Amino acid sequence: MTEDGEKKYELEFYGGRKMGMIPIIVYIIISAGLAIFFQVYSMKGLVFASLIGLFLAFFFVKKKAKYWKTIIGGLAQFGNSKLIFTFILIGIFTKLLTVGNIGSGFVWLSTKLNITGGAFVVFTFIASTIISMGTGAPIAAVFAVVPIFYPPGIMLGAKASVLVGAILSGVFFGDAMSPSSQVINTTIDTQHDAKTHQPAVLREVMRERSPYLIAIALVSAVMFYLFGANGTEVSEQQLLQVAQSSDGKGLIMLVPIAILLIISFIKQDLFLGLSFATVIGLIMGVVFGNFQVSDIFMIGKNQELSGILMDGTYSMTDIIISSILLFGMIAVAVDSGCLDLLCDWILSKKAIQTKVGAELVLVLSIAVINILLSGCVLPAILLFGGVADKIGQSVDISANKRSYLLTGMATTFTAIVPINSAFVMGSMTLISQMNVSGATNISINPFEIFASSYYCLLLTVVCFFWVFKHNQESSTKKVNFEEVSA
Repeated sequence: MTEDGEKKYELEFYGGRKMGMIPIIVYIIISAGLAIFFQVYSMKGLVFASLIGLFLAFFFVKKKAKYWKTIIGGLAQFGNSKLIFTFILIGIFTKLLTVGNIGSGFVWLSTKLNITGGAFVVFTFIASTIISMGTGAPIAAVFAVVPIFYPPGIMLGAKASVLVGAILSGVFFGDAMSPSSQVINTTIDTQHDAKTHQPAVLREVMRERSPYLIAIALVSAVMFYLFGANGTEVSEQQLLQVAQSSDGKGLIMLVPIAILLIISFIKQDLFLGLSFATVIGLIMGVVFGNFQVSDIFMIGKNQELSGILMDGTYSMTDIIISSILLFGMIAVAVDSGCLDLLCDWILSKKAIQTKVGAELVLVLSIAVINILLSGCVLPAILLFGGVADKIGQSVDISANKRSYLLTGMATTFTAIVPINSAFVMGSMTLISQMNVSGATNISINPFEIFASSYYCLLLTVVCFFWVFKHNQESSTKKVNFEEVSA
């Protein structure tokens, strides 16, 4: 404390506490600009924005040596280090599923069941959900699923925009239902109970929100069936061609996914689930002929290491570096007092003096941040999680509810805004590189994909329903901020 009773912060900036927000503001402006004006949707854009923000703020800090110690300290926290190792293990597991041809197995199953048109779109929604539950990362699932289901879907009479909408919907629904999701696990780690200071409980969060998510997934499936067909007949030759390019053995990869989900949910330990699922998946892949031992690990001609283990690990490099830099920016905001300043400003507003007002602030804030970050859910959660935690504790919103409000709104329309969404634009980039046999002059644009992502659009309504439904009795009850401060 200073002589006048104010709290003294470890990091001081010329211009006061608000200058600690420089890295984050620059990060948002540059990353949003790269996405909107230059169509840069990779994690490398976020890394670049982070570096510029951190270096710019360096010139405004008083004790410059302390500045970099603060940034390094952001990674030193157990929760942040845990997330980095989570990325590595999930990267390996996702690569295992891809090399094991799980997508090809689903396509083979669809041909055996003679599924075409709108029915294939529903099938794709379900398959994307299952694969996403295993990958644990929405953006990784999109890049894995689109190349698998788009070409056969077009050949089997699916409408292009609705097919992609089903893929995105399945990816987000599967991630929401997965106990191995990076998004939900990261959110839970950032939200704490005001009295016990314990993080939110995964099992309770999933139990509270799952009935709503399942309900809108069922409604979405009906809509995909009704609007998913392009109106053309599918020939026997097209069915045969799709069947010849698929492999039923890929379905064996459903076993490691099931192991991952069961262990993660029962034991509440993601690392335990990933460890058993990965080892068993590698063994089964070799035994059933999905891949060779050399596909797991091999040394190339130039002494380069490759295979599922190495390729899976390095596939997460960009997101790991981006997260480390993001941890540093958040640490700067905390140690400079900027985060406290922001929270105090928000808490001073009349709109937040009720639970319903506070929850509206939370969902609207994460919505704006997620849109600015091109729908990249995890960075948005990391940026706003600390603020949401402090606000939620101050007005007595449970850590569990904060968790599903944040993850819910971050995967609604805010993740698929057509002008800058990494998911929408990433899908279109993949599609533009494909050569679909027998398909010509297929028009698809981001606005059609947005309008066809039924699950995400319906979830937007549900998020606001959550805010108002559970606050009917307390919506007019004022919070005693003098007691909170004390």
